[in-house]
Amino acid sequence: MVREGDYAIEVENLTKRYGDLQAVNGISFTVKKGEVFALLGQNGAGKTTSVEIIETIRKPTSGKVSLLGMDVTKEKHKIVSRIGVLPQGFSSFNRITVKETLRYYSRLFNCKKPDIDGLIELANLKDKSKEQFMNLSGGLQQRLGIAIALVNNPEVVFLDEPTTGLDPRARREVWDVLLGLKNKGKTVFLTTHYMEEAELLADTVAIISKGSIVAMDSPKRAYSKQCQIPCSQASIVR
Repeated sequence: MVREGDYAIEVENLTKRYGDLQAVNGISFTVKKGEVFALLGQNGAGKTTSVEIIETIRKPTSGKVSLLGMDVTKEKHKIVSRIGVLPQGFSSFNRITVKETLRYYSRLFNCKKPDIDGLIELANLKDKSKEQFMNLSGGLQQRLGIAIALVNNPEVVFLDEPTTGLDPRARREVWDVLLGLKNKGKTVFLTTHYMEEAELLADTVAIISKGSIVAMDSPKRAYSKQCQIPCSQASIVR
């Protein structure tokens, strides 16, 4: 039985409108502490808008979102130090090395005892620690982005489409890093449009289409339900 205090994230009737466009349409779900939760959907389905509201970046039109027991619209200053974020299209400073990048962000986030070497090892970047960002492949850059998202030892980590645009090998290398997070018991909120990615990494999958959640379950059962959704709503890459 899951108690109220066991939830890292609670979303209730969340709606976001931009003029006449309804980007998110009354969605509700919970994320348990220590689980990997995947929000799965095609481009434009409402994934990034939803996650940016949870991260306190955007304000909802209506509904309630609680992160670590705090209202995201009222307690942003308390929340931001307890989460880590890898946004879509992550980039960094071209001419500083992997290790220098992590040191920079640790100072920026006012981290008292950052484990820089541990993060480099977790991200499988030990042999690239002295390499400048501009010389890293796309997959290596994403792995560094994940390490940056962890530099403040967050309780909840948000990864917005971390493998989009990567070749299959680089994608699998990023998956290895994400599996390392899962093994450490981190609460991870992942957005993706790859069903294979959700199946491998997630404990729970919510499929979002046109701003509404159309299925939510374990990866296998969620995929089975997705197969029953009309094709116009279910164009997810496998």
